[in-house]
Amino acid sequence: MSEIPSESALVQEKPSDLQTTELPPSTPMSEDEESRSPRNWSPWKKRLLFLSLMTSSILCDGAMTWGSTLIVEQAIQWNISVDKSATSMNYGILLQGMGGLIAIPLIEAYGRLPLWLWPQVITTFMVLGATLSKDFDTFTAFRSLQGVFGTVPQVVGLPIIHDMYDPHDWPYRINIWASTFLIGPFAGPAIAGYIGAGSGWVVSFGILTLFYGLSTILILIFGYETYFVKGQESQRNSRLQSFFGIKTHNLPALSTIGYWTKILVVYIFKFPMLLTGIATMVNFCWPIGITVTVSTFVAQPPYLLDTIESSSLRWAPIIGGLSGYAFGHWFNGWIYRSRQKAWYPEYRLLGAYFAIGTMACGLLTYGLTLHYQKHWIGLAFGWLMVVAGMIASTVSITAYALEKYPDQSTVVSAIINGWRTASGFSVGYFQPSWIARNGVAAVFGTQTAVVVTVLILAITPVIIIEGKRAKSKLAASSQ
Repeated sequence: MSEIPSESALVQEKPSDLQTTELPPSTPMSEDEESRSPRNWSPWKKRLLFLSLMTSSILCDGAMTWGSTLIVEQAIQWNISVDKSATSMNYGILLQGMGGLIAIPLIEAYGRLPLWLWPQVITTFMVLGATLSKDFDTFTAFRSLQGVFGTVPQVVGLPIIHDMYDPHDWPYRINIWASTFLIGPFAGPAIAGYIGAGSGWVVSFGILTLFYGLSTILILIFGYETYFVKGQESQRNSRLQSFFGIKTHNLPALSTIGYWTKILVVYIFKFPMLLTGIATMVNFCWPIGITVTVSTFVAQPPYLLDTIESSSLRWAPIIGGLSGYAFGHWFNGWIYRSRQKAWYPEYRLLGAYFAIGTMACGLLTYGLTLHYQKHWIGLAFGWLMVVAGMIASTVSITAYALEKYPDQSTVVSAIINGWRTASGFSVGYFQPSWIARNGVAAVFGTQTAVVVTVLILAITPVIIIEGKRAKSKLAASSQ
């Protein structure tokens, strides 16, 4: 599940130590260059490419959580516990973040199209391998590799939007593209469960393979290299050259990879990125834990929900995610208007207080409903609040990070994505045994305390320390 980009600028910083043939900014583009610029492509060419990007992006999280409603059937077939069956997604979720970080230098070195197409092709075969698996270990291995390669559209989308659209179009296009991250993680399991209930988990994963195949075909037909710099020859490439990243950039590939790897490491450990990254890790840990384990709980007494009912329960987090995104979008607009005279980015983090408060209430509602074995509506409402808080806090954190570092939008997005998945993969392993040892009430009460503590220890220092620095700069500039 990926972070939600904000409306901040998406201009990529160029390595100062690398030689390019880019013309000076004042040099006007020739008529030929104007025609080759992706921003001047025909509206339909851009729409069809954007549609292809949307299909691959919604599959990132939607396909990774696809099997969460099918774990009971798989456990029976492979003669393993339901708790163990639920762990088949965990490594894939972890490797999504790592795959995104690895992709950044390669995208800058070889272009958008090859790093968009070939991981999608590989992921198609990984899903096919999972579909044909005959045992749990093989299935888990293919699902883990799916996570490595299948996450790339979540990273390559921002550069493509930057390349293809004018700045005033970025917010609108980013909002549409980001909707895939809201819907995918919960719509995927719901669709998988509906298919699996009537046809079995193998057919369900076969349909997922078909979805990946169709998405790959769309990229082959409508995908084009969007990287473009005046004076370079990348847009003169044939389709075949573009698919393989030949002459995409006139920069030394190894130097480019080394530069962007260094940039990633530097930004991971910047004070604001480190603390907000830790907060993101915690905020995503417990919601992802619910997502990958809820089918285990509702399949047991007193709920005994079948696959269709368990799949339909996913509509609660979908509504929660959309609600959280709507709040985050409204809050960012409101706080900017109300503080416009003395604005600095740390104001955006104030939205995390309400968001994490909502998440804390949701965790308590969900945990107490399980503890006292109350109606499943309590689970749905608690899950809704948890996801609403998770998305709203992520909107605030991501908006802050992208505004704080507007020249490194893709880098900071990938870093936040890495923190998110680093926590989500592990919770499926320790939460069931934790509940068995200490009880549901203690577990979810502790989780509530953790998210509130991290709000105080991670978000608040960034607001105070970075806010003071920003105020000092504002005061100095006004003198």
